[in-house]
Amino acid sequence: MPDEPRLREKAREALRAGKLPVLPPDRTFGAAGGGQPCAVCGEVIRRTQAEIEVEFEQGPADQFGIDRFRLHPRCFAAWEFERTKVTGGRLST
Repeated sequence: MPDEPRLREKAREALRAGKLPVLPPDRTFGAAGGGQPCAVCGEVIRRTQAEIEVEFEQGPADQFGIDRFRLHPRCFAAWEFERTKVTGGRLST
């Protein structure tokens, strides 16, 4: 897994590209990894690793949908740190 500065750069890239939301999640869960790729680093979250799943509600109540993202705990921390730096809809440097 990349070091902290590299994880934060990957999180910034995901935010800029719109691959991860800037808003705080509606729900956050923790569990054992499920073999899916991490939304920040792209590496598979193995079953022997912890996984953070974040959910975001989408659309009006009558057309409810959920966006889900899975992250390593360190990648989640990098995303949280970087998304809170966003001001006025743009990433600060």
